[in-house]
Amino acid sequence: MLNSLFERKSTTTHTPLRKEDVRKDYIEQPSFTNLLPWREYDSENQVFLLEDGKGIGALFEVEPVGVEAKTDDYILEIQEKLQATITETIPEDNVAPWTLQFFVQDELSVRTLTDQIREYAHPRAKDTPYTKHFLDVMDEHLRQVGQPNGLFNDEVVTGGRWQGKRRKVRMCLYRYFPENYKSDYDRDVRELGRIRKRLITQFIGIGVKVRIGGGKELYEWMLRWFNPNPVITKGDCEELLKAAPYPGDENLPYGYDLAEQLTLTRPRSDADKGVWYFDEMPHTAISVQALRRVPENGVFTAERTSGEHTFAMFDRMPEGTVMSMSIEIKPRDQVTNHLGRIMRSAVGDNAEAEIAKQEAKIAQHELAKNNTLYPVYISFLARADNLQKLDDAVSIIDSLLLSNRLQPISEKEDLLKQDMYIRSLPMKFDSLMVQKKQRRSRLVFSRHIASLLPVYGRSKGTNHPGLMYFNRGGEPLLVDPLNNQDRKKNAHALIIGPTGAGKSASLVDAVMKVVAVHRPRIFIVEAGDSFGLLGEYMVKHGLTVNQMSVTPSADISLPPFTNAMKLLELSEEEVITKDDDESTLDDEEEDRDYLGEMELAARVMITGGEKKEDDMLHRADRLVIRKAIYRAAQSAKDAGRSQVLTEDVVSAMRQTEDLDQNRTARAIEMADAMELYCTGVEGKLFNRAGTEWPEVDITIFDMGILAREGYEDKLTVAYMSLMNHVHALVEREQHEGRPTLMLTDEGHIITKNATLAPYIIKIVKMWRKLGAWFWIATQNLEDFPDDSRRMLAMLEWWICLVMPRDEVTQISRFKDLTKEQESKLLAARKSPGQYTEGVILTDNLDPLFRAIPPAISLALAMTEQHEKAERREIMEETGCDRVDAAEIVAERIKKARREHSLEAADA
Repeated sequence: MLNSLFERKSTTTHTPLRKEDVRKDYIEQPSFTNLLPWREYDSENQVFLLEDGKGIGALFEVEPVGVEAKTDDYILEIQEKLQATITETIPEDNVAPWTLQFFVQDELSVRTLTDQIREYAHPRAKDTPYTKHFLDVMDEHLRQVGQPNGLFNDEVVTGGRWQGKRRKVRMCLYRYFPENYKSDYDRDVRELGRIRKRLITQFIGIGVKVRIGGGKELYEWMLRWFNPNPVITKGDCEELLKAAPYPGDENLPYGYDLAEQLTLTRPRSDADKGVWYFDEMPHTAISVQALRRVPENGVFTAERTSGEHTFAMFDRMPEGTVMSMSIEIKPRDQVTNHLGRIMRSAVGDNAEAEIAKQEAKIAQHELAKNNTLYPVYISFLARADNLQKLDDAVSIIDSLLLSNRLQPISEKEDLLKQDMYIRSLPMKFDSLMVQKKQRRSRLVFSRHIASLLPVYGRSKGTNHPGLMYFNRGGEPLLVDPLNNQDRKKNAHALIIGPTGAGKSASLVDAVMKVVAVHRPRIFIVEAGDSFGLLGEYMVKHGLTVNQMSVTPSADISLPPFTNAMKLLELSEEEVITKDDDESTLDDEEEDRDYLGEMELAARVMITGGEKKEDDMLHRADRLVIRKAIYRAAQSAKDAGRSQVLTEDVVSAMRQTEDLDQNRTARAIEMADAMELYCTGVEGKLFNRAGTEWPEVDITIFDMGILAREGYEDKLTVAYMSLMNHVHALVEREQHEGRPTLMLTDEGHIITKNATLAPYIIKIVKMWRKLGAWFWIATQNLEDFPDDSRRMLAMLEWWICLVMPRDEVTQISRFKDLTKEQESKLLAARKSPGQYTEGVILTDNLDPLFRAIPPAISLALAMTEQHEKAERREIMEETGCDRVDAAEIVAERIKKARREHSLEAADA
């Protein structure tokens, strides 16, 4: 104002300054914040006081029910429940009707996941060098995932760009009161509270998660909305929230107005263009005039297949678009009277009158069937960097609406765009005022409203960032088997990924994330050095790692009878006659069956792991084996040794004084078979005293030569010994509070032996109480014997990467699948170099996920020949080690991802 005074004085030196000129400069311009509906927030009652001083409202944050790849019957059931929720939960009121609003928008705030991981991480992991490094990796990855123009074009599934984001669905319930209404704030708040509670209960019963939002949630929502390109933070809205955080609900200054805190720069309007400018970005409203046909269930936000692609309509909306939907819970008698007036006024024989009368009659019949009519107003609020781009965005929205049989009001015919933009804001739509002035809402049947609601969506998991994926819409999909809230029974897991499905990268990524969040003790059993590079990477970033590989020269001992000395606590008769019932899968704690475990190992040695030979073992043979193990322990003790070796069992088995001639011959035959494990490579592995392994964060055990053809029995015995070693450790450290994870890769190789499944059951069923979890990964289930059914039934978590139909059939051998689950498994896809999809199956969850790991996870999992050659070339060129080479490969992957965004921008 002072500048204008000085300017006037300098340019009009011959004209005296008049009082009228001064008064003009002091005239207050219309305030944008006066148009906003929120006056203050009552934190005690979780209620917003609205602009008239009497109206009240509530805000909710909504997580839609996941319907991707679900059957039509499943979605129809949701629609019917939603219709009942709308018609039966919110009471009708003739004086001050309630309004229910829904908003849906995509917020490019996926980077907040980094802070979520930091807060979620266990204290033993939170401040470690590795976790800090991992958070930096994730932050950079999430920046790329959410970069402008997306991370990649998804030509396989959606046919559009894929970009990390959070699809936010919010709901408002509020009412305005007439001017002459005598309000009673406490009474009105109590009524709102009762309705709110019923509404939340109904939605949760449908599978829609609802959480009450407060002043902070509204503030952060609207601050992003009205300040989309903040200068002070160079356009970064997340940084703006840090610079101008919510002031809180208590100790506010006199005259505090919530609405006044939401605009940091002055908005302006252009009536000719019908736009509002926030941070100099034009915004406008596109109103939906009518439904051109009965809407499909979830028309706005549910995935639907169109041609070759599957996507949600909202996926195609221009960036920054907000859908606003306002439903007036108008009393039925008012609607009935309105229909009666239509029928009475529809006189004459002309076609228009006949159609109006017929439609009114149909509506009355529907009302009689409880298919209520409510006034509904739907608008789409668009924004862009400039007017040209805004016109393009409006054209895209119009096209999407028309193709989905929704009739928008054309831009040229809509003279109220600015006004309707404001009235589309949360808690601003006043049905009485709008109907009186603009008549924008349309009567819609409650069944159709239920189809329009933006609560059909994609799964987002449990919001616990242990394992971190995305869904097809770019939203983080988070689950955590190690969090007891996410599991019903246990955290044991099966990971299935056919060749080319990205299993190795998914496993490496899972280990990196679990270590960062929980810092468990991890044992990785593999074949093929898939995790060796990961181990070296972990060492570089502060973890302790012990890597071993079975080779002819390796100094590794895996004695299978280390627990035999514990048998001497009981008499021989008590031990060998003890029941070894293997039929129970009960997770309850019980005495460990040491003798049963060692008997299984001995049986593998005797039969070579051949099922036919094992089936030929009689109970008398088993008795001989058990006695031999017990007597071997006695002999070792008498000799002053602390461990029983395989040769001790062989020697004891040859002591046949108490057997007849036939049984003696059989015992010697079994001893001869076991003796093969006492010499050569086998003797080095299984006939030497075991030694303690170093206490480290991660142990990586490569089966090496044992994974070769012809070594199946040795592999089985070695695996039994490994499990025994892990169990001894977790049993010893069970009060430490640190979880243990045993991850076995290439499980289809190891579990071919039918004898192994009972052994795993004996060990693993005790691990829940000890905080230890068994994860097994495999390329397929075809090689799993039917005897594995009981073992697989113990594993609550099944993580199934994209797989063909025959592999889905293999899953059904071991696990009962619903139609919805089978449909999801068959719907999963892979796009090489971009993503792999899969389905998580637990007792509580079955989300379809999309794995898009950080570049370093991909680089560390590269085991193909050409990938190894690329690392070798880098090492030779730069003189670096192979971890540094992998990090250089990761940089190349990130560069390629950045280039996509630039190419998309140019296009």
